[in-house]
Amino acid sequence: MTVVELTGTDFKKIYFPKYREFQDVTEDTVKDAKRCSDTFHDFLVNSPFFSGVSCFRVYDNDLFSFYKQAERCLKSGRTSSLDMADCKNHPNTTCC
Repeated sequence: MTVVELTGTDFKKIYFPKYREFQDVTEDTVKDAKRCSDTFHDFLVNSPFFSGVSCFRVYDNDLFSFYKQAERCLKSGRTSSLDMADCKNHPNTTCC
């Protein structure tokens, strides 16, 4: 199945991490975010057409950033949803 054949629901199931606001970060959150990031990135680099679409490149970067942010927070032991927001708003601090 290609992205063109996907419904919005299918796209969300495959490429959106299962994390929801106010949810604590767990090892499963990080694994799922990595899976989504890797799967979407693989699709993008293998699709000359879609890799040229700026919103897909932005989403690819956002997915990777979310995965790394969740990973940093989990490793530092700061796993509440507020820590995720703090790391996002202050990415160069030592919070994560």
